Amino acid sequence: MADNPQSPTQWESVTLPPRLPLVIVASNRDGTVDKDARLVNCYIEVTKEGELDIYKRPGLSSFDVVAVDKPGRGIYFWQGSLYSIFGDAIYKDGVLLDDGLDETNGVYRFDSNLGATPKLIFGNGAEAYATDGTTVSSALHSIDSDYPEETVKGFAFLNGFTYVMQPQAVIWNSANNSVDQPGDWDSLDFIRAQIEPDGGVFLTKQLVYVVALKEWTIEYFFDAGNPSGSPLQSVQGMKIAYGCAHQDSVQKINDILFFLSIDQTNSLQVSSVDKGAHRIISTPAIDRLLANIDTTTIYSWQLKIGGHSFYVITFKEGNLTLSYDITQDLWFQWTDADGNYFPIVASAYNADKQHILQHESNGRLYVVSNESYTDLNDPIVVDIITPIFDASTSRRKQLNVLKVVGDQVEGSTLQLRRSDDDYETWSNWRTVDMGLRQPKLTNCGTFTKRAYHIRHTANTPMRLRALEVQYDVGTL
Repeated sequence: MADNPQSPTQWESVTLPPRLPLVIVASNRDGTVDKDARLVNCYIEVTKEGELDIYKRPGLSSFDVVAVDKPGRGIYFWQGSLYSIFGDAIYKDGVLLDDGLDETNGVYRFDSNLGATPKLIFGNGAEAYATDGTTVSSALHSIDSDYPEETVKGFAFLNGFTYVMQPQAVIWNSANNSVDQPGDWDSLDFIRAQIEPDGGVFLTKQLVYVVALKEWTIEYFFDAGNPSGSPLQSVQGMKIAYGCAHQDSVQKINDILFFLSIDQTNSLQVSSVDKGAHRIISTPAIDRLLANIDTTTIYSWQLKIGGHSFYVITFKEGNLTLSYDITQDLWFQWTDADGNYFPIVASAYNADKQHILQHESNGRLYVVSNESYTDLNDPIVVDIITPIFDASTSRRKQLNVLKVVGDQVEGSTLQLRRSDDDYETWSNWRTVDMGLRQPKLTNCGTFTKRAYHIRHTANTPMRLRALEVQYDVGTL
């Protein structure tokens, strides 16, 4: 530092210049992603030394083309086989099992029961079906006239009984370990979730409880062993004053529920419920994105890979996919190669413990892996838009050298550009070769405040930590 602290000429050490961290939280100032800091198609990992690294998100490779150009409607692993629904047909390990399924209500949800002949149960809220893995029953509605019409999505299997819920928040139970035979759904075997008068949205299980997600509340039920009627009884004191805004937003990850939530103020957020404890996991910036978003079509899925667990939610009409890293409690945006929403509708795994994703419309299943650096033939476009940096002074800074701190990988290049006017305009791209020992740019201009946009599209791994800068400080 110069002797006169009022007129510094350069940073106090040119041998140890400051580093600009790249790890950021989404900080959009309004309901768009056109401005402000964000991370796209990547995620963050904390090292043992406390350093923060940015990794490219996992990529996709082809697993199976099950039904060409048919919409994906759900996948599930059961008894050693991967079941998938495309269009109106269900497949077992890629082989057609049956067709003629209902196509009116999007992605199916799955469950199973036990008993002498275990059944895979699946439904989309319009129709429900069951299969022993070789044949598919007709819609459960038609097998037994007592089966509740117009159930919401989701099943809950508890102590031998399978539970479903109607939009009127009436919860029905099957016979013990049987769902698709005449008489399996008795007209007296029901209980109503009625602490509040809101309707039912989704039914699931958590711990030893049946959980009814409703329009603005959540209610819990336990198996009371009642000899007649429903075995269930309401758990007193476990009401949650947040409901579920969309049935297709619900995922259960390590027995924690994640979903798009809403309360009686009609404000959308994202919530988790762990052992009956509710928590808002969306940030104010994420809430701003959700404030006016179109929720007509929502997809959600989950991924646990490389020590990270992700809850992913897509708003199709809003052209937005958000990925929440449960491990790091951070949000990211994931896209396709063109910058649109990430077109995946469901996730599962197979007998080889591979993570399988189902495409929205092309009839494909994909393996997702940290060893894949593209989405099949499409590049993964990683975008890192940094916060605005001014070195805590309004003085002009002459930037002499900018070095990228990250892994040295042959064939890996970065594109960098800068904005000196609050993200309004950007400079031309400049290329940094990450295969070099000292990947850097020189003669980077003068600025008062600056943000950087870093882009990586190469078919290589990517791990970045910071930008290291050397500059001289001038006058106001």
